[in-house]
Amino acid sequence: YPRWLMLIFSGGFVWVAFCFSRLPAQPLTRAKGTHPFRSLRFVKEDKLFRHILICWMLFGIGNLMLFPLRVEYLANADAYDDYTLSFKPTPANIAIILVVIPNVVKLVCSPFWGGLFDRMNFFVLRVVLNFFFAASLLVFFNSTSMTGLCVAAALFGIGNSGGEVAWSLWVTKFAPAKHVADYMSVHVFFNGIRVFLAPFLGFWLIGFVSASSLSLFSAGLIIASSLALLSDYPSGEKAKRGAALTEEITD
Repeated sequence: YPRWLMLIFSGGFVWVAFCFSRLPAQPLTRAKGTHPFRSLRFVKEDKLFRHILICWMLFGIGNLMLFPLRVEYLANADAYDDYTLSFKPTPANIAIILVVIPNVVKLVCSPFWGGLFDRMNFFVLRVVLNFFFAASLLVFFNSTSMTGLCVAAALFGIGNSGGEVAWSLWVTKFAPAKHVADYMSVHVFFNGIRVFLAPFLGFWLIGFVSASSLSLFSAGLIIASSLALLSDYPSGEKAKRGAALTEEITD
């Protein structure tokens, strides 16, 4: 009953829109201009911010490149010689693996990661989350059983639960208070670029290598970018960043 499902989903979005409309808010004030790319100047001016964005771009591409291929792997496995699943996936199986398990795990684990976000070195937290994403990719694209794919789904749910917390709030640890919105806009801008490009890259590469090999490449990219992030480990502590940037970057 796809039409009924779409109506239910649409109703959910309407309810969310209503809830957002009830949140207290006020317009952002701008000191100078309203140019849409004005905030990109912080990429040049803030070395640490630039370093984080580069690392985030790399491990983001590594993860997002294979995200849509999960559906292809399960729903169209017969079209590829290197896909050797030991069972015939049904729509119910696919929904359980790609939707139900990750979201249930995400619901359970999000409070845990939210607590760690406030107490843990951010770079270490991000690297731990990246480990779950990399492990999920390796297990998923090297498994042939329902059990293995469910384990991969759970690993992805764990990583995604903390990943959303980190994605939404990390700029608050590094941006001067008056520039949090500017930093977030830059972060979202580059996120949009990788979300758009990564799936095309993944489907292009799958024409040359197997899904297993591609998962190794993606996991390697995630690990390499994580190590690059850890190279600036001391800056992962908000307290060590202090108020220096508050006055260092001005309008």
